[in-house]
Amino acid sequence: MEQIEKQTFIKHISFSLFNGLAFGVVLSLQEVIAKKALAATPTQITILFMSLSIARFSSILFTQIMQKYRNYRKFLIIAGIVQILSMSMIFFVNTAWAFIVLIWIFQIPQGIINPALNFIFSKNYDKNRRGKRVGIAISIMNLFALSASYGAGVILDINQQYFRPILFAVGLLAGLASFIIASISTPDREITPFENPFKNMVKIFRRNRAFWHFERNFFIYGFAFLLIGPIIPMFLVDVLHMSYKEVAFSRGVLSMFGLVFLAPFSGKIYDRHNPFQFASKTFAFLALFPLLLLISASFGRFFAYSGFVIKSLTMAGVSIVWNLGSIFFSEHDQEATYQSIHITMTGIRGISAPLAGLISMTVLGYNWTFIISAVIFLTASAMMAYDAHKIQSA
Repeated sequence: MEQIEKQTFIKHISFSLFNGLAFGVVLSLQEVIAKKALAATPTQITILFMSLSIARFSSILFTQIMQKYRNYRKFLIIAGIVQILSMSMIFFVNTAWAFIVLIWIFQIPQGIINPALNFIFSKNYDKNRRGKRVGIAISIMNLFALSASYGAGVILDINQQYFRPILFAVGLLAGLASFIIASISTPDREITPFENPFKNMVKIFRRNRAFWHFERNFFIYGFAFLLIGPIIPMFLVDVLHMSYKEVAFSRGVLSMFGLVFLAPFSGKIYDRHNPFQFASKTFAFLALFPLLLLISASFGRFFAYSGFVIKSLTMAGVSIVWNLGSIFFSEHDQEATYQSIHITMTGIRGISAPLAGLISMTVLGYNWTFIISAVIFLTASAMMAYDAHKIQSA
């Protein structure tokens, strides 16, 4: 391994450790904290769930601004400062709306961090080892994420008002992770002028049809995933009557352990396949997740826990595709732009899908919403398989 790749990998692992500790707590418990500690309504839970999607939606704008500079260091430092300051205000939060605003501000820097990471991966990792390196980092991140999630759940069961110091620590850890990424050296990139980000996205889709097909199919998969995203914490609390610790165990430990053990293996497999082939198999398997949640309403928590295990095993593959898929299609020095488009597409579905899920739950109930999600997963899988066949036949 060349020296620059070795240094990048060490810092990438350090970033993953701190980022895992931070986001393990936020992503598994933020909605449950809002519901239990701040009496959030279903509508507020849905809006809170959309916080990361809003950050992703803004990614394409951030990246167009960042393209005017030869590296992304200053933006990553600003991102870390925003994460620390936002969670420093958590001690003044007493309402669900105030909590939602702070979480939204905390999540916004992800629209900067993720494209910058993609640029680093493309420039500093050999393409034959890229999936393996990212897989190992994902494994480390989720190991610490599940530990932090379960630990926070245990503490919150003692006193749910401890969410304030816990989230303050989350802000410090996330900020430190951003500073670590900012310290990674990359080759200076070509400066490009600011373009209307959405016009640029359409232009790239027209020029690169394979990338458009990948994003279209990924959008459909993500719609299935995010359709049930905001209703799961409500389902676990209202239907299965889970405590903080039990929610943390299911959404934290069980949802992440597969990523811990299988992400490096998945990354190694990904290095030998195109994104269409790889994604098709994972999306089909993931359809079992909502179906097992559906069954758990009648037959008990064991099936819900089994669903989270299935999700965990499958997401080991999905995470690799999510992080590296756009690089497969990107042009020279456009890796961050392509990833920002990918992230923005996830943001668009992240705004629409949770609202559709809330409407579906209200009108049709939990069971039909889970069934609809499973059907959409299978549709995305079939479309990925079709496009994989077209590439192989070409």
